[in-house]
Amino acid sequence: MFTSVVIPTRNAADRLLYTLFSLNLQYTPFDQFEVIVLDNASQDDTSDKVTAFPAHYSLHCQRFRRRLAMHRLLNAGISRAKGEIIVFLSGSMIVPREFVGTHQHVHAQEAKQVLMGLGERRIYSVYDPRFSPAQMEECSAWLEHYPQIKRPHSSACVVPLLEEKQIASGLPFHIGLPCPEADRRQVICDKFGTRLEGFRRPWVLFGTEHVSIPRAALIKAGGFKELPRRETERDMAKRLWKSGCQFRFAEKLTLLRQERPPVGGPGQRKSRNNRRAK
Repeated sequence: MFTSVVIPTRNAADRLLYTLFSLNLQYTPFDQFEVIVLDNASQDDTSDKVTAFPAHYSLHCQRFRRRLAMHRLLNAGISRAKGEIIVFLSGSMIVPREFVGTHQHVHAQEAKQVLMGLGERRIYSVYDPRFSPAQMEECSAWLEHYPQIKRPHSSACVVPLLEEKQIASGLPFHIGLPCPEADRRQVICDKFGTRLEGFRRPWVLFGTEHVSIPRAALIKAGGFKELPRRETERDMAKRLWKSGCQFRFAEKLTLLRQERPPVGGPGQRKSRNNRRAK
């Protein structure tokens, strides 16, 4: 079952390289999936770094010179994808070796499944001077606990902290920080099960940072609509649900969410995870 991993990204080249490297470690044969990076008018060197990346799988980068609304970006990914299954993935995620294979297995077993992310941990894979004060403090405390992780050699530029061999060994998955959003999903999973039996509004759990859907179901639903980001996702999820798709959690997958600076720059807005943790 050929699979397309679609990754929208903007101005996150160093984090994206970790994502791409983790896909190089998949157990799934590399001729069974492709990766499509949608560079949404990045102002850094995202496209150049993707082009130069030594991928073991088929890797494509589509660069948009003007920034697109999220619905247009996601629809562009659907149009370009060749896979029977489309996995939407954030360019800030590091995935485990069984990532692609797990999605393929679930969809091969049952048709019309929407497989949503469940397990997540947070990690500081990159030091970024645009981090909020709370992120700076958390990052420093985290690094003190793990001396094997590199220290930033400069406080004025973005500095990658992880080494490829550490990702290959699985170390980051053991030292990640808690993710409040994932904890809330786990509470729902514990109550309703991975298949969400009895949960009346599964579409509220749908997000394009980690989800897989049959391409045919997306096309039949008519693609993503022009709405605010969260509403765009929920609108699609509602249409998939009404068309007979079943929603479930990918209970055996734990991904690493790489910390990103808050929108608006340091000190202007708290990071999502620190904000929700309160």
